[in-house]
Amino acid sequence: MKDRLFIFIVFISAALILPRFFAPAPAETPDRFSVYITEEEKILDLSAEEYLTGCLAAQIPLDYEQEALNAQAAAAMTYALRLKEDLRGMGEIPDGADLSDSTAICQPYFTPEKCREIYGDSYDLYLPELQKAAEYGAKHIITYKNEPIYAVYHSVSAGRTCSAIGVWGREFDYIKPAESAWDKEYINFECRNEMTAEQARICLVNYKAGIETPADYGKWFSEFNMNEDGYVISARIGENLFTGGDLWRIFGLRSTAFTVEYADGIFTFVTKGYGHGAGLSQYGANEMAKNGGTAAEILRHYYGDIVKF
Repeated sequence: MKDRLFIFIVFISAALILPRFFAPAPAETPDRFSVYITEEEKILDLSAEEYLTGCLAAQIPLDYEQEALNAQAAAAMTYALRLKEDLRGMGEIPDGADLSDSTAICQPYFTPEKCREIYGDSYDLYLPELQKAAEYGAKHIITYKNEPIYAVYHSVSAGRTCSAIGVWGREFDYIKPAESAWDKEYINFECRNEMTAEQARICLVNYKAGIETPADYGKWFSEFNMNEDGYVISARIGENLFTGGDLWRIFGLRSTAFTVEYADGIFTFVTKGYGHGAGLSQYGANEMAKNGGTAAEILRHYYGDIVKF
């Protein structure tokens, strides 16, 4: 059951967390968040620690090392500050809410009831470690030039993390490639995903209505710009230029490090890692923690020595 939970929860966090509008930094650090729970259509008033506990349960395997949980909590807290500013006045969540548990617009969060529904008794077993990490995260905001960073994270890199340019089309000084060779040991590091040509066409049209593509599916993809670690920076479909992050989202791929082939009406994507590949690698963070790495060392490794917390 542990493997199944790992796949479910890490998929949520890795696939859907991304910068949205690049808003100005928040003026102050809140000690509470108002979070809209979509299934129940209600707003919860939560302390920062309560919110982070639910974030951790939704974002990372519960049995990860304490220092890895601490690092993730600091990233989640820092990112929450940015999300709050991104959503201010946008009308995407109800009035009175700072954040949402919807992974379409925010980072994932589970209520205690949701945690027990998914984990059963294991949730209460690991709860003390989650709460300890939440306390750490609430007190350790990751900053660069005195502003909270976009503390993005993912499940498993392709052996080294990537910069932000191929995922979101712009660079950040604190989102640069970092060694994460441990990630290659992940049991599902390389995966194959097949998709019919019609399924691929529907995915593309849903992303951009009226898009024009070659009639010959075998000529869809061209001009792949990949970095040395296998991450796709950009590629063309017909005359349309997409970032690797665009293609990752359009086709629901496991990773932005991928290749694609077409034969007999089938597109075959071969991916390495799990998630967009930028920022903190959760799997790598856990391996660092197993080897004695502290949360501070993990955060500086993945976001660089230029950050403070």
